[in-house]
Amino acid sequence: MSAAWAIFKKELRVWFVSPLAYVFLGAFLFLAGLFFVMGLQQNGEASLRAMFSNLSVSLLFLLPLLTMKHFAEEERLGTFEFLMTAPVPLWALLAGKWAASLALCGLLLLLTGVFPLMLALYGDPDWGVIFTSYLGLFLCCAAFVSAGLFASSLTDEPVAAGLGGVLMLLPFWISGGAANLVEWEPLARTLRHLSFLSHVEPFSTGVIDSAHVAWFVLFTFAFLFFTWRSVESRRWR
Repeated sequence: MSAAWAIFKKELRVWFVSPLAYVFLGAFLFLAGLFFVMGLQQNGEASLRAMFSNLSVSLLFLLPLLTMKHFAEEERLGTFEFLMTAPVPLWALLAGKWAASLALCGLLLLLTGVFPLMLALYGDPDWGVIFTSYLGLFLCCAAFVSAGLFASSLTDEPVAAGLGGVLMLLPFWISGGAANLVEWEPLARTLRHLSFLSHVEPFSTGVIDSAHVAWFVLFTFAFLFFTWRSVESRRWR
């Protein structure tokens, strides 16, 4: 556990000495503010549903850019071999990198907490729905980061890793819409089950369903396992 903690602190330190982290934070908060204002203008009610919905889509494109350097940059700079020979278990390496990115996501979501507070000054928001919506976004972050790590483990080009992460996640986002175009019900049901939208939307209505939570947990650990297998295979090349 101490090894994972050391990796976690190292990754966060690397992020916050780089201007990229602050550009990322600024861009995300700008989008959140834009979606907040647009949602109020369109709906005319004390609701953050539009903001949360748009942020979930934005995170799908932004988080692979956050994780793209985790392994690809190590390979490109020639430090991957050193990392693999260091006395650090592979699980600790993956856990530390994943947790560091997820902590940054948590900071992003925490900073958007100013919008519910602003909403409370002029209306009466449903705090239960706001809490479950944030939980849904956090679970999306966990899943997106794990897929981004896997994409980063496949190449030594960070930009390719970022693009690959988006391309991996996009089918899981649009499969719900594709299900509406399929006439064969078993396939349509499968596509809906694979869709992020099918599992994140209930959180925006104030519902915490253990089945949806389990889906996100399974997705996250599946891609962490794929990452472990990918990194393990590259160790012996």
